[in-house]
Amino acid sequence: MLKHVLYFFVTVALLTSCSTKKNTVVSRAYHDITARYNGYYYSCVNIDDGIFKIEQNNKDNFEKLLPIYVYPSMENAKTTFPEFDKAIKKSSFCIQRHTIKDKKGNEAPHAGKWIDNNWINIGISQFYKREFFSAIESFEYVTRTYTKSQDKYLAMLWLIKAYNEIGSVSNSEPLIALLKNEKGLSREVKKEIPVATADYYMRRGQNTEASTRLMEAARNSDLIFGINHKKRARYAFIAAQLFEQLKNNKRAIEYYKKTIALKPKYEMIFYSKIKMARLLDVKRNNSDKTKKDLIKMAREFKNSDYYDVIYYTLGEIEEKESNQTHALYYFKRSVQTSVNNPNQKALSFLKLGEINFDRSNYTPAEAYYDSAVATLSKDHPEYKSIVARKKTLETLVGYMRTITKEDSLQRIAKMSDAEINAFIDKLIADREMEEERKMKALEAAKNANNGQGSAGVPTPEVSTLGQVASFYFYSPTVVAFGIADFQKRWGNRKLEDNWRRANRALTIENPVENDSAVANNSAAAKNKNPSVNREVYKKNLPFGDSLIAKSNSRIIKAYYMLGSIYKEELNNTKKTIASFEELNSRFPSNKYLLSTYYTLYRIYQDAKNQPKSDYYRDKILNEFPDSEFALLIKNPNLAEEMNSQKSEVEIFYNDVYNAFHDNNFSKSLSSAREGIKKFGNNPYKPKFELIKSMSLGKIKGLDSMEFSLRLLVANFPTSEVTPLANDILLSIKKQKEPKQAVVTETVAVPVIKPDTFNVDFEVPHFIIGVLQDDPKIVEAFKTNLNVFYTKYYSNKTFELTSSLFGLTRQLVILKTFDNAKEAILFYDNLMKDKDVFTGIVKKDNIDVVPISKDNLQFFYKKKNVTDYKVYYKNAYKKLK
Repeated sequence: MLKHVLYFFVTVALLTSCSTKKNTVVSRAYHDITARYNGYYYSCVNIDDGIFKIEQNNKDNFEKLLPIYVYPSMENAKTTFPEFDKAIKKSSFCIQRHTIKDKKGNEAPHAGKWIDNNWINIGISQFYKREFFSAIESFEYVTRTYTKSQDKYLAMLWLIKAYNEIGSVSNSEPLIALLKNEKGLSREVKKEIPVATADYYMRRGQNTEASTRLMEAARNSDLIFGINHKKRARYAFIAAQLFEQLKNNKRAIEYYKKTIALKPKYEMIFYSKIKMARLLDVKRNNSDKTKKDLIKMAREFKNSDYYDVIYYTLGEIEEKESNQTHALYYFKRSVQTSVNNPNQKALSFLKLGEINFDRSNYTPAEAYYDSAVATLSKDHPEYKSIVARKKTLETLVGYMRTITKEDSLQRIAKMSDAEINAFIDKLIADREMEEERKMKALEAAKNANNGQGSAGVPTPEVSTLGQVASFYFYSPTVVAFGIADFQKRWGNRKLEDNWRRANRALTIENPVENDSAVANNSAAAKNKNPSVNREVYKKNLPFGDSLIAKSNSRIIKAYYMLGSIYKEELNNTKKTIASFEELNSRFPSNKYLLSTYYTLYRIYQDAKNQPKSDYYRDKILNEFPDSEFALLIKNPNLAEEMNSQKSEVEIFYNDVYNAFHDNNFSKSLSSAREGIKKFGNNPYKPKFELIKSMSLGKIKGLDSMEFSLRLLVANFPTSEVTPLANDILLSIKKQKEPKQAVVTETVAVPVIKPDTFNVDFEVPHFIIGVLQDDPKIVEAFKTNLNVFYTKYYSNKTFELTSSLFGLTRQLVILKTFDNAKEAILFYDNLMKDKDVFTGIVKKDNIDVVPISKDNLQFFYKKKNVTDYKVYYKNAYKKLK
């Protein structure tokens, strides 16, 4: 009986101690034990499960700088929501049931030893769910509420991580300083401080400081309180990557070796070896051993997923040693062995394109650049310049193909009828055989995919020797894998020749086809009447003098454009010389003769080849004595004189236009008359006349304006302002027909209306500079411009080109800016920099201004700087 009474009182005591309103020793002990081994423990288990899933799903890109911490992306975070939601639920329930409260129902000063830990777990779970601001609130609550608990420092550590992740590194800095100076930190927090600090420095771009902290973390091998070897290997690898970026290759190799010594996962070991091989200084060290090791790795099956990386590395070593033939071989092997790494394949294609480009093998270079762009990630630092080069090569190769195609068509057209028929018959037969081959291959693939066993399992065909046949299409499993892999990398592309090319507009099927005939070829091939088939092909042959002349015209243009692209965009003067001299040799009377002579004269003059320079100078003076090029050769100062004169009339005209634009018609009228008298016959005279006419209309009325405009149209029928004058006259006529009227606003058409320039602030923009055609001045300006953007815009890639702008000026183009706002910001900073114009004579003679890609074409055609500057001033003023 006494025993039962005792049991009763113990049970009552335990039940009363469960109350959160009693702050006794027994009550606190009960709630602490329950909070730790029930809520907190299971919350930690759920968090660990979520982190494990994140790490399992993580795929590091070892070609880029690895992040210090492995966090889920926005897309992948949802897969771990169940684990972290459970953790939040466990900790929240624990806080609710086991937080000791005072008499008023508020949290007591000694609410429980593990309540703050549960709050931290809630914050950690919110952090991994990417609910960063909620996580920050939870961590800040712990630091404010539990000021006497050591766990507040753990909350501060997670606050640093959260602030770093949202990009608010300025909030991390005071917390890092506080933790560094705090002496009573737990071992758990203390070992994590260097890592969190390294993350802070990396996000600020302070790689030297970050590498120092990572080295400290990688060395923390304490048996009990140290960092585990897996994490230390990661920190060592990142430190090595940072040293590599800092060009400290010796230290980088040291820490790649340390990574390998820490025995991480094989992928990290593999890339550490690859990185060390790429950092090899071939000038100081023999590369034979490194190459042998790489070749050995390429023979090991465990590296089958990395063959492309190994061959790419071998190619880089051979390229460093100037063994370009071997380098090309290894880069091609890299492409061939790349299965599931499209980014690596793109880099290999890019290397192949670069080497062929450097060798001036532009046709294969164009194909490789096309393949590189098709698979290259858009976040590649040089993506825009790669695309630009690809487009240039595409245009260049297009003109090459035009020449080849037109020459082939002319050659065939000169054959006898019998020879032409035989040639076309062979062409048709070859085409039919190719189509038959494709159909058989396609049918074999379909049959292979449909060859299922009774249980629905693909049944491979067996050869007479009892082994599985090795032919690709006999294995439905391999076929299915191949189709999936193809679509993954290339998309769902139509079965046709040149399927790989994103743009097949320049591809020539055969010498006697054009776009209009290609669509009829399949139908014609099925027709068994040879004469019908032949006629389809013969339609494209240039029979007769008129068609030959048109074909020659296309060849002439192609040669000229080739030479121009070689000079202006590829800076290959040898190819320019070859193209222009071939053009002039084949077509001595072509329309580009004078222009090619002057370009060749300038090229040879710059190359100090006096005999050749004199040869083309004499041809210009003898064959085109009255041309502006001849005048320029006779008077080397003509360009500067013309520029000076033009600058004066441009400035004067600008003032006249501004007076008219500001409705000061008396001043615009008198100034226009003064400009006509002062400058005489010049390109601006019709514009002065137009402003004079419009001003007269405003002051004296409709009849005066009409009379003046008619004189303008009669005296300047081909001027660029004449169409505008005619439009105004037509408007006047329409007004006069119903009744006589005074001038109204409907006829007050502005002199320079942006009808030729289109206002679009979102299209790509360039910065252009128009300056004197003097090689020293042009090169000085381009050099200074290059120094400026390299210094202040090192994170962007620009392309800087120059070309002749009329007879006396050069046009320098800096491209590309994503939009007008970006270009204007760059322009404003540029014009404030004094060093850009250092060493350039007469800075006032250089016109620098932003322009859209679309407007540049019209600007280049009109070559009127003042008009564009006025347009720019008015159209872009709201962006300034």
